[in-house]
Amino acid sequence: MPNRPAEAEHIRHCPRCAAPSLSWLSEKNFRCSACGFTLFLNVAAAVGVIMECQGKLLFGVRKNDPGKGMLDLPGGFVDPEENAEECARREVREETGIDIPPASYFMSLPNSYHYRDITYSTLDLVYTVSFDQPPPMRAADDLIDLLWILRGKIDLDSIAFPSLREAVRRYLLQPTAPLV
Repeated sequence: MPNRPAEAEHIRHCPRCAAPSLSWLSEKNFRCSACGFTLFLNVAAAVGVIMECQGKLLFGVRKNDPGKGMLDLPGGFVDPEENAEECARREVREETGIDIPPASYFMSLPNSYHYRDITYSTLDLVYTVSFDQPPPMRAADDLIDLLWILRGKIDLDSIAFPSLREAVRRYLLQPTAPLV
């Protein structure tokens, strides 16, 4: 199968009829010659939320791989029938206990998410939220800790995913509002 993408190496049988007769039409889809089924390998949507308060950004420390022990922005994968803004609110609440105000869209970046021997292509949608005072919070779900880190003290290399590392880098390049 010359066109099969590396991340789809494990896909050998048709998900409809189980025949081992897949023809890779491109890196994005394959067709089963036994039953005619076509499967598209689409990008998964995910969100990350940059939260700032008093010159500090909020990061979670990842509980699991990928990136176990590294910094991450609160966020996660968009569920079916959910928009990105709903996902941002849900994921932040699940991971931090914080009910965020309406978030502002910042940017999107492609990413690869390697989980259990499979690499998923994602599109990470990044939002921003600002607080005047730190909200009550607690690490939960797939985070073991929450850290407010001063803008000038953020080690970009300690952020688990290249897409979120780049989003934080670009966010930090923006002019900051004076502290009240």
